[in-house]
This record gives sequence, structure tokens and C-alpha cells, in this order.
Amino acid sequence: MTAIDAGEPTPAEKVMDRADLFRAAHVLVTSLDWGDSTADVIDVLRVAEFLAEGEE
Repeated sequence: MTAIDAGEPTPAEKVMDRADLFRAAHVLVTSLDWGDSTADVIDVLRVAEFLAEGEE
């Protein structure tokens, strides 16, 4: 089988990847039970940052 080298992602692909990562973090954070408090955008961004570090 031949390997296909797609090269580096385009700027649009990088933005799409980041949007997908943010959506995944949002789903994860909002699916958790937070008791009396609620998750905010900072919680989602921290989870997204954690998920992004795992990809490297």
C-alpha cells in the first residue's frame, strides 16, 4: 500500500481542528455533574487546552 503525504494542514484546517476540539471540550464539560455550580467558558477552555496537549 502506498503512503499518502498530505503535507501540513492549511490555516483553515487548523481553525476547523480547533473548533472541533472546543466542541468536544464543551460536550465533555457540560455532560458532567457540577452540583450547585455550573461550568463556564473558562472550564471549557481549560479542558480544550488539556485535550490539545494530549495530541502533541
